[in-house]
Order: sequence, then C-alpha cells, then structure tokens
Amino acid sequence: MRIAVYTNILRVTVLARRCTAYMEDPEVCVCPVSGMDDWNAMRVDADLHIFLWMGTGLDNDFLKKASRNLQRTRTPHLIVVDNADHDKVTYGFSEEQIQTAWAYFRYDGEENMRNLFLWLGREIGGLACTAEPPRPLAWNGVYHPDWTGDPEDIAGYLASHYEEGHPTVGMIFYRSEWITGDFTYHTALVRAIEAEGMNAVAVFSNSYRDERVESPTLMDAIRKYFCRDGEPFVDVIISTMKFSIKAGGTRLEDLYELGVPILEAYTVLAQKEEWERSPAGLDPMEVSMSVAMPEFDGVIHAVPIAAKVRDESGEVGYAALDERMERIACKARKWAALRHKPNAEKKIAIVFHNYPPTNANIGSAAGLDSPESVLRLLTAMRTAGYLMDEIPESSKAFMKLLTDHATNDRRFMSAAQAKSADGQLTAEQYRAFFTELPAQVRSQLIKDWGDAPGDVFNYDGKLLIPGTLNGNLFITVQPPRGFGEDPGKLLHSPDAAPTHHYIGYYHWLRDIWKADAVIHVGTHGSLEWLPGKSTGLSDTCYPDVSLGDLPDIYPYWITIVGEGIQAKRRGAACLISHLSPPMQLAGGFEELEELEQALDEYVHFRATQPDNIEAVQDIVREKAAACHFEDEIDEGDDFDDYTARLHNYVTDIKNMQIRTGLHILGRAPEGEGLIDFLCALVRMEHGGEKSLVRLLAAQAGYDYEELLTHSERMTADGMTYGRKLDAVEAEMRALISFLAEHDYAPEAVEQAMTLPCIAAASAEAHASFSYALHEIAEDMVPRLRRTEGEITETLRALTGRYIEPSPAGAPTTNGVDVLPTGRNFYGLDPRCMPTAAAWEYGKQLGDALIEQYISDEGRYPEAVGIVFWAGSNMRSHGQCIAELFYLMGVRPIWLRPSQRVCGLEIIPIAELQRPRIDVTARISGLFRDAVPNAVRWVDEAVRMVRDLDESDEENYVRKHVLADTAWLEEQGEARESAWERASVRIFGDPPGAYGAGIGDLLESKAWETLDDLAAVYTRFSGTAYGGDGFARGYDPEVFQRRMAGLDVTVKNEDTRETHMFSSDDYNAYHGGMIATVRALTGKAPRSYTGDSSDRQRIVLRSVAEEAARLFRGEAMNPKFIEGMKEHGYKGASDLANYLAHSYQWDATSGVMKDWMYEGYARKYVLDAGMQEWMQDVNPWALHRMAETLLEAQQRGLWSASKETLEELRSLYLSIEGDLEERAEGTV
Repeated sequence: MRIAVYTNILRVTVLARRCTAYMEDPEVCVCPVSGMDDWNAMRVDADLHIFLWMGTGLDNDFLKKASRNLQRTRTPHLIVVDNADHDKVTYGFSEEQIQTAWAYFRYDGEENMRNLFLWLGREIGGLACTAEPPRPLAWNGVYHPDWTGDPEDIAGYLASHYEEGHPTVGMIFYRSEWITGDFTYHTALVRAIEAEGMNAVAVFSNSYRDERVESPTLMDAIRKYFCRDGEPFVDVIISTMKFSIKAGGTRLEDLYELGVPILEAYTVLAQKEEWERSPAGLDPMEVSMSVAMPEFDGVIHAVPIAAKVRDESGEVGYAALDERMERIACKARKWAALRHKPNAEKKIAIVFHNYPPTNANIGSAAGLDSPESVLRLLTAMRTAGYLMDEIPESSKAFMKLLTDHATNDRRFMSAAQAKSADGQLTAEQYRAFFTELPAQVRSQLIKDWGDAPGDVFNYDGKLLIPGTLNGNLFITVQPPRGFGEDPGKLLHSPDAAPTHHYIGYYHWLRDIWKADAVIHVGTHGSLEWLPGKSTGLSDTCYPDVSLGDLPDIYPYWITIVGEGIQAKRRGAACLISHLSPPMQLAGGFEELEELEQALDEYVHFRATQPDNIEAVQDIVREKAAACHFEDEIDEGDDFDDYTARLHNYVTDIKNMQIRTGLHILGRAPEGEGLIDFLCALVRMEHGGEKSLVRLLAAQAGYDYEELLTHSERMTADGMTYGRKLDAVEAEMRALISFLAEHDYAPEAVEQAMTLPCIAAASAEAHASFSYALHEIAEDMVPRLRRTEGEITETLRALTGRYIEPSPAGAPTTNGVDVLPTGRNFYGLDPRCMPTAAAWEYGKQLGDALIEQYISDEGRYPEAVGIVFWAGSNMRSHGQCIAELFYLMGVRPIWLRPSQRVCGLEIIPIAELQRPRIDVTARISGLFRDAVPNAVRWVDEAVRMVRDLDESDEENYVRKHVLADTAWLEEQGEARESAWERASVRIFGDPPGAYGAGIGDLLESKAWETLDDLAAVYTRFSGTAYGGDGFARGYDPEVFQRRMAGLDVTVKNEDTRETHMFSSDDYNAYHGGMIATVRALTGKAPRSYTGDSSDRQRIVLRSVAEEAARLFRGEAMNPKFIEGMKEHGYKGASDLANYLAHSYQWDATSGVMKDWMYEGYARKYVLDAGMQEWMQDVNPWALHRMAETLLEAQQRGLWSASKETLEELRSLYLSIEGDLEERAEGTV
C-alpha cells in the first residue's frame, strides 16, 4: 500500500520523513507543498491521500482542486485541517476513523506519526500492521537547555533556574517546536535573557484548545507556569506565536487582568539571507500572520529573532539572529524595569512632534491640544509620584518655558540659549556611539551628512538636544528629519538617512540621560517613517538605530489608524488611542446666512407673490455675489434653477460636519460638547440600523436625502426643505438633550419614547427609535465617559503593564466599537480587503467618477490616477481598492467563512456596459508595508484585463499597454521587458522610503515652477511595484508617461473628521499628482475627491469644489475659529497650518481664488482681535501666516490689493523683530 502525505507544515515534513526512513509497509511518500502549488503537478500515485494541513478550511486552490478531483474519482483521502465543517474533506473514512486520525495528528510527535501510518495501513489498506493507539504527549511545559527534569514540573524548574529579586521574562512558543526538538533559537533567547541578568521561563503550548482531544488552553499554560498563587511572577512575556491567540480562545480580559506586556518576536519563515537583504523584511503572508493578527492581542512589536537556514542534508531549520536576540532581551529588561522601579526614580522623556520644525508648531499633533494634554498628563504623573520641579499653570506658560530653552527653530534661538541647552551631546560621546553602529549605517550617514558628528545642530563641537529638564522629566521636541537641511535630497535621495543629530538625539535620551521610557505625543512624528525595512526591522533600520531598546508609549488619534499601525510596527509603540476633536454642523453664518434668507424669501415670493419677484431676484444676486459664487454657480437662463442650485449648496454647507476645537488627552466630552459628539455619532448609520436623523426625517414624512438635496422645495406648512432639515436636526438635538437632562439613565429612554416626535411612530419605527436611544444611553455615553483612560492607561503603560487592544477607525463612520479610547488599537487583516461591503461602496464611487467625468467632458475617462492610503482603506475596509477593481471591470472572490479575498474574476463587458478604465495607483509607503496583499491583487487585475481579447474601445488597459509597449520598443527595449514595464500600474516610494516629497519641498521654498514639483514627485513616486509587493526598480519614464496620460485623478475620503486641509500629506500625494500632470501636459486633469463619510450618501466633488466647500464651511466659520481660539498656542498653530495647507494646494492644483486669500488675510491675520490673541499665545504662528500669504502673492498665486499687501508686510517685519528680540531676551 502506498500513502501520499501532503503537508504545508515543516514539522510534519520532518517527522514524517524520519518515520518513513525505516518503514517498509505501508510505503509513505511525503510531499511538502503550499496552497499556491498546482494539485495536478504535485499529485503522486497512491492508494490513499492524506493532507496534514495548517490553515482554515479549503482556503486555497491546491486543497480545493485536490478535494474536487479525489471526490470525483472516489479515491480514499482525508484532509485534516481546522474549520472545514462545511467542506468535503474525506472519502472512505468513517466518523470514528476521522476522530482517530485527528488524535494522532493533534497528539503529535514522531511516535504518533509512525503509528498513524501503520494504523492507516491496517484500517484503509487492510495490511497486517500493529499500531499503538494515539498517545498524548505533554500539552505544555517549560524548556531550558540545562533543564532535564519533567517539563511540567514548574516548581522543580524554578528551584534550579530562578533567582529571587531578578526580573523574569516568560517566553511562549509552539508545542510543535518542542515536539520537533530543534531548540536552536529557544536556547539562544534563553541565554540572551539570562545574559541581561534576568530569569527565563520558556513555555511551550498550543495557541488554542482543540475540542476533539480536549487539550488545555494557552491561558491554562500561562497561569500554570507564569503565576504563583494566582499572581504573575513574570514581568514581560515574549511570544513567538503567529496568528492571534485571541482567535484561539484566549480572553483579552484575562490578559488585562494578568497585566503583563507581551513583546512579539518574529521567527521569520524566509531564509536568513533573504530577510537580511529584503527591503520589506517580512513577506505578505508573514505580515498578516506574524504582524497584523497578533496585534489583535495587544502585543508590542519587537524584532525578528530567528530565520530559516538549510543544513548540509537539505533539512530546513531555524537559526538564531544573535544581535536581534540581544535587542529583544534588552527591550524586555527595560519593560520589566518599569514594573519595579519606583515612579520617583523613573526618567521619562516626553517628546513633542515639531513639523515644520519651527516655534509655531511645537506639539504638531493632529486633532490634539498637545500642550494642554501634556499638562494634564504631568498633573497625573505628579500624583502618581513622578519627580518634577514644576507644572506650568497654563499652556501659554508651558510654551514660554519651552521656547525660553533651546528648540528646533534656529532662526529665533540665541547663542545664549544654545550654550545653556539642558541637553548637549559632545562630539566624543557621539563618535563613541557612532563607532558601534553597523558599518552600513556608518557609511550611509557619512555619505549623506558628512563625518560624525556632522554640522546639523552642531554648536561648538556639541550636538544640541532641544528641550527642558523638569525634575526627572525631559520635555523635548523631536528633531528635524533632515530634508529641510538639504532640500536637494528630495530630488536625489528620498531614502536619505536621518542626520547625525537625529540619531544622536535618541542616543542622548537613551544612553546619556538614561530615559526609562519615551512618550511621543500625538499623531504623528518622524521616527517610524525613517528608512529601513517595512516590518521585521534589523539593526541597520533607522527606527531601530534611533529608538534602540527604549519603551515607546504613544498617545494616538483613534481615527488615523494606518499611521498608528506604522508606529506600532516600525516604532515598537504601545499605542494609547485618543478621541477625535469636537465636531458640529457648520450651520449658517454671515454671508451664507444672509444668502439663505434671501433664497427662502425668493421661494416664498415665487409661491405667493410672483409679480413682485424681480426685487427679490436682485437681492439673491447681491447676496450670491457677496459669497463669491460667480465662478462656481452660473445664473444661466433659468433663475429658478439657479436659486435651486444656490439653495442646495448652502444647505450642504450648513450640514457639513466641521471641527470646533481640539481634543485634550483624558478629557471626556461633557455638557453641550457631549451632545454635539453624540449628534455626530448618530447622524451616521452603524451596524445596519438607520441613523437617528434619518428616522426623525422619515417620522416627519420626509426622506433625509430629499431634504438635503432639494432645499428649494416647500413643505405643506410653508417651510423650505432646507429649513425643515434644520428642524429635524433641532428635534434630534432636543431628543438627546432630554436624555442629557436625565444623565442618560437607561430608564429615561422609555420617557423619551413618549415625546411627540416619536409617540406616533409605527411599530417598526418605534423599535428603531428605541434601539437608537438605548444605544446612546447604554453604549455611546458609557464609552465616551471612559475617555479618562487616555491618561490612566498611559500611566499604566509607564508601570510596564499590558494595555487592552481595540479596533480603530473614525467614531463617526466606524461606530462606537472603536471606543472607549485609551487602548492599544490595531488595524485589519490585510487579506480581507476589500470586504464585500467595501466592494459595494467602491462600485458607487466608480460609477460616480464615470458619471461626473462624462458630465464634464462628454466621454468616458480612459485613464485614472488614484491615491491609495493604508489608513483610509483600513477604515473603509478597502473601498479604494474596490473602486480600482470595478473601474477595470474585475470583481473580488471571497473565501467563506473567513471572508478573505482569494481571487478575482472578470466582469463581462455585457454586464459592465462600459469600457474598462485604465487605473494607475500611487500607493503610499505605508500602503506598501501594511497592505501587501492588495498590491498583489491590483497587479493581478491589471494582467487579467490586459490579456483579454477585447477592442481598444472596450479595454483601455490593453489599449494603453500595447501603446506603451510599442513606445518602449521604439526606444530599443526588448519586447518581453517592454511588455512588463508597460503593464505596471502600481507606483510608490523607493524601498524603505516614505512620503511624496512635496510638503517638504514647499516648506523649504526651494522651488520655482511646477516642473520642480513634478521632479520631486516623480523621484518619490516613480518606483514600480509588482504583484509580489516588491519594487521592480525606479522607472521615471514609464511613471511620467502614465501621469501624462491621466484624464482623472482621485483620492477618496471616508470620514469628515480629517480632510484635505488637515495635513500636508493630502496635497503631497494627490496635489503632487495633479501638479505632475500639469507640468507634463500643460493642462490640469479632472481631479475629484470621493466622499463616503455617510455610507448612505456617497458623493463625488472636484478638488476645487471640495476646497471651496471647506473654506466656506470651516475655515471662515466663527464656530471653527472661536473653537480653535479656546486652545491657545495649539489652536493658533493649527490655524496657521490650515492656511499653509490651503496655499500648498494652490501651488500644486490652483484651488484658491483671490477672495479666499483675502478671507484668510482679513479673518486670520489682519483682524485686530485675532492679532492681539495670537501675539499673546503664539506669535510665531502669526508670523507664519503672514509669511505664507506673502509667499502666495510673490509667487503670483494671489493678486492682493496694495493696501492688504502693505499691511501684511508691515505686520511681518514687526513680528519678526519682536521674535528676534524675544530670543535675545531683550523683551
């Protein structure tokens, strides 16, 4: 009898081959395979086919084809794989035989493997074999290279290998590795831990409980080996387990109660040499199972500690990565120290981000009042016993304290400040550190920045470390990345090393000042974006070089999920999520309010006094002109149509969500602010339930979308639809206010259900109202009231405790599951993108784009450029990826029940009913790192569509690939390579690099024309990526040809909590693409932004329309301005950034009009009250605003009036003089 054994498990291969080496009958043929292999190619002739598989059901083509073939031919077989209850996995086996086979497999070990084969020979082959029954081996136990006792005897082990008073590190690894008996990396890790003076308790276990064989849980093993009398005696756990232990049944509540941080160490599946040279570090499969999935458990990412090697006999095993072993042991020691060291003795570095690196932007955290947040944190830290000299009485005093010391802003730093800086790193200290760095790092630093210690922040032979000592705290600003020092590197070296000063700064914090931990304040800094591997960092990766072994605690905006994940994976951060800033509807104000009144009057006159309507028409024209609608909404021949479009625009502006302030760490919304936040949450549909505002509109007899998009219509009681929508909003607020009056007590919901707006509802509507109100009282409010966890959990992390994990996303669009904040958030398994729901949103976005382009140009777009960000795709579960698929005419195939994307299929032209649109994706570096699976599927989609036998009129992808291939061949390229280059549709940063370069270039002012912007954008964006997720090389010619052929550019937004003026990244990626097309072609492409923040109403607008909408609704809105003014220094800083981002968009995309610049000048800079406030709280921000406006005028982007220009120049010179005097200490 011949048995074929197919397995994707290395251990099974090793054990099975050991068995077969001395087995004659049955004959066993061992076939190592993967899910990517072809069944027909791998199948061997056998009487019985056994599959011993790691995976979830028949989740790959190999198993699917094998199952179909063997079922069809009725060949005896058994597929032993988890979660295959609904799959056909056997023929010729009884249920009892299946259970026995499972027992042999799960009990594991060489003896059980041999008896499995003998048993199969007897049971299935009728051989006269003697097989022992399945024999259980230890399910868990302790390992040490010097321990020869019973692995389950923890008391005996501790008696010989545990020293009281020493920190203790627990390690968990797979039972299967213990069974195989190769302890290469386990031994090395134990030795590294002990070399750091710590106890090591290395424990093997299964990661989940197998009900079939009643194995114990991982938590059972943790309690048995890591606890005494119910309390943990280990200080840190290092896990080498892949996937999620939560998915295996470990309860997060148990991990939180245990309270021990978990450091995730990677055992790399690739060959050691492959990992060392790989710019990605880990491949897409490993990113999913070793990085993304363990994040669900609340791990802190550490480093790779082992990789595969092949011995002389060809067997593959693990080799220890010795230097990385030392790194993780040091990390573990420092996390352990946080548990034991008294708070009064701990040194903590609190790092404010500072981009651009000026005094106007200290604490440049998106959506966060960082100075006020740190003051609250300092107060809590002092209560917890941390030693500090003082806590400034206000954020104004705090910023004065910081700016009176050395900062990054050398324009306004005096020689005295530099000389007396609290932090100074001597050249000798830096050189001593420098000589210990890897040779590759040293040579790149010298190449990029000269001999150590370099010139940047070098004052008389000392590297200045900006910041302020405050007891045992060092409050500091993160140093500049370096592009500002040498803007030429933007064009020539996007992957340039950080400066000597940058890594010297972290060296000083860690090794000279000896910080116990660092807190990076808010979203986000530059550390996690430094060059190096994407994941699985080595000692030549600059985040690792800089941070070293320091514990990194990182309060982070819950909405900005992608960038937070980057901080986890490349900055080893323990994230502490924080809430979004306050939000309200824009409402009516000033000229817009006057216009709406005139429009309402017009509607009433038209209905009641049509003969007297001309006078009202003139008022409408006058008010519309005051709002500067002349270039956007043309009057045309039909005044009714004109007023309808004006009316709808005003209603849209009034009902857009805007920010009305900043969040303060640990401060829960309360009073009217809580009502505002709840209104923002319940406006959107979550979990399939209708939003409260839509329920109320329906109860009043109206469709919400009709009210929003037909403001000019009249209700039966003589109210315009726009005003009726105001009434519905007021009703919703009154309903929530009623609950607020009763402190949101659940019993108040029943009282609210009797209010007139609900009482007459149908049974179905009544149930929906009840659900919505109970959700507010019992779910939303309790979660929001736990916002103080942002502070308390930061303090918990500082004591070396485990922080609970949570999902992430925008609360207003992703729902309250992301709340409460104060947790260590995670992203999404990249294999699930796009989800089925995101596919539907992507189709709507694609249809909207095509319809809008046809409306604008009268034809289909042939080529679209789309910006892919990881964060927005994580929040929306892949809607942008789905849009690309849909435009090309392919759809995803999902594997049930995991919902992972497992393939693509062509949508026939007859079904599509339009041409296939060619789409080029500019992926961010973070997208490349975090969503490598999507890169594969995009490349696959291009190839599938390219190879279709369709005409140029039907298939623009194929049309362009053929044209580009011919163009490349004309230049001497060989046919095959020309075909491959012409087929690339994924472009991004060079390996190890991030960003688009445009923001840094615009800040540096080192540019003259669009050509300069296009050159830098091309350098950062022109690297071609293939289906394996790896770079194929820098290909500027093909990239620019793709850009020059674009009809449309698009970037989608899935939330209103952040937008194109919130950060310079939006303009860098999308604006940079627009600028590149303009530079190459001499004309602007159609450029759109998709808005899916309300999943029930997906909207597409041009970039110019979106800019004008934000300018009118938010930038000029008193609610926004006054809200920012409540936050002093940081509010002024954010207003200056808002103006700078608007100008930068104008530089790339021409979105600003003269009247918009005038509005900024009038409201932000020249207003006397505003000037007085800014001079008091942040004069540097006022200086930046005046400088930005003057630059816009000098570059010809703004035709400012002579009077305005003179005022700005006078103000600018006056502030500059004041700031210089302040720096010198003369004021």
